[in-house]
Amino acid sequence: MAPTRLIIDTDPGVDDAVAIMLALASPELDVLALTTVVGNVELEKTTLNARRLLSLARRSDVLVGRGCADPIGGVSGTAAEVHGQDGLGDLSWPEPTVKESDEDAIEMIYRLAKEAPLTLVAIGPLTNLATLLQRHPDVVEHIERVVIMGGASFEGNVTPAAEFNIWVDPEAAAIVFAGDWKLDIMPLDLTHQAYLTDDDLAFLRDLNSEVGDRLAAMLEPYAKFHEEWVGNRDLIMHDAMAIYEVIDPTAIKKSGVKADVETSGIHSRGATWFSRSFHHAESPTRVGVKVHNPTFVQLLRERLATFPSKN
Repeated sequence: MAPTRLIIDTDPGVDDAVAIMLALASPELDVLALTTVVGNVELEKTTLNARRLLSLARRSDVLVGRGCADPIGGVSGTAAEVHGQDGLGDLSWPEPTVKESDEDAIEMIYRLAKEAPLTLVAIGPLTNLATLLQRHPDVVEHIERVVIMGGASFEGNVTPAAEFNIWVDPEAAAIVFAGDWKLDIMPLDLTHQAYLTDDDLAFLRDLNSEVGDRLAAMLEPYAKFHEEWVGNRDLIMHDAMAIYEVIDPTAIKKSGVKADVETSGIHSRGATWFSRSFHHAESPTRVGVKVHNPTFVQLLRERLATFPSKN
């Protein structure tokens, strides 16, 4: 089978970086572009980080398109306390060799989708996708499916109700959830089943590659943050689940749902509601419910080991 044509809409972000590197190292995927959005850090930084990661991977063939700088519903905030002030662990980076396109993210997605069917993976707030639907409603005819990391059934990670990507721009999420396209959602209930440990950090360091060293270095403060807030150093691989789903659509158990987003409420803004009634079993909207972490970690290790060594 031909590789899946893929655009990754992203706000890098430490776990975004792992997801992007997994995608770039996977022969099942033809990564056409990274489109950037405000989220973990400001748009200027997420766009720079996309260029940094592609330069690290030596993938100048992948386009970088700058997207929306502000959420549709107003500014909610960033997650610099988790990902570092620069979004990638506050490391020192060389000037990236990959340039930003003159074409903005929304027009880039629309143009590439019209050239041939593609899959759209969103691992940040959904502002770009909502804007795409508003500006070009016919885009749904050209998107094979949309896979997003976002939402939660049981407990959020910003508020008790809301997961970060949805909380940043719930108005955008409501538009995307209501879109007339096939939608697979990877919520916190799923992503917390997928994690790396200190053994995996040691594996990355032992790869003796620029990619391995960089990922290990940016994941270390991520582990420390998790230890301070939760009490263990497990590195939750939220965004990589969206990529994993496209690499192997059988690896994650999913169920059909009706998905809604709360856009108001003092305590519930940004909450996602997944109706799992059997009436929705054949819904084009599905939510991820279960993943086998050892299988995922083995695949991740194998793929990241394909980046060239420093010798």
